Amino acid sequence: MAGPKTMHDIRSIRSVATRAVPTSEGAVFLQLHRLASEKLRIEREVELWQRKKDRIEKRLIEIEHQMENLRTLSPSLTVEEKINKPRAAWRHVTLEY
Repeated sequence: MAGPKTMHDIRSIRSVATRAVPTSEGAVFLQLHRLASEKLRIEREVELWQRKKDRIEKRLIEIEHQMENLRTLSPSLTVEEKINKPRAAWRHVTLEY
């Protein structure tokens, strides 16, 4: 199931075919150039996202190692229990003016 649509899902004028199949050689060349440029842009974007994903995964591993080191110092402390514990119900306060 696909997630909700975002601004990145909107096709720009560059990615929408606005004309019929080109008839002249020059028009074909221009369309091929436009498509090659868009392909290059998208490949660069994929590379940037991959590098960002790698940095995030590396940082997550570092955090896990740091957490394990701290747990060995004090094994009785667990943060996860407090983070994952369901919150108590909201208290109602009545204000009178």
